[in-house]
Amino acid sequence: MDYKDFTPRDKAYKGFLKYRKQIIDDADNGEFNDSFLDIAAKAIDGDCVAQDCIAYFFGRGFDDFKPNYEYYMSWEVLAAANGNEFAIEKLQFFLDVGLNTIIYDNEVLKTAMIKKNLNKDNAIAVISNLICEGIVDELGLDPKNLTDVTKQGERYSAAVYNKFVKAMEKSVPRVIEFLVS
Repeated sequence: MDYKDFTPRDKAYKGFLKYRKQIIDDADNGEFNDSFLDIAAKAIDGDCVAQDCIAYFFGRGFDDFKPNYEYYMSWEVLAAANGNEFAIEKLQFFLDVGLNTIIYDNEVLKTAMIKKNLNKDNAIAVISNLICEGIVDELGLDPKNLTDVTKQGERYSAAVYNKFVKAMEKSVPRVIEFLVS
């Protein structure tokens, strides 16, 4: 477990807008699938901005492309685990329980500040990133298995949400162990 270099929020946001516009413009020309799969290839190769954009389309759907909440959460968590500050920001409500477990433990936070060079400006992003990395590991998320545009899904599923919550709960002790080691 180790936190990644971060893609700053503004850079990630501008990149997200660029990718989204590209897909939507191409869709206007009847090329949604090709454009989506081009960005998905970048996402599979680890481009955290492309991962966030793919999450967006799985979250919203587009024309005949149906939303898939499980894929949405998977891609958003992958983007955050890979250091996308914009994705981390979007996941803050979801991550709050895990964050609070760590941040409100004064001994853990104090030790992490010293041993892992955390400070008040980066602590939330770093801890969120580590929790997302733990979720990726816990669920065995592999981007290569998250691109089936024909897989039917739904906008939200409590069962899927709970799966991600349980993965977060299991990853928090590992994050704490990393932060104090």
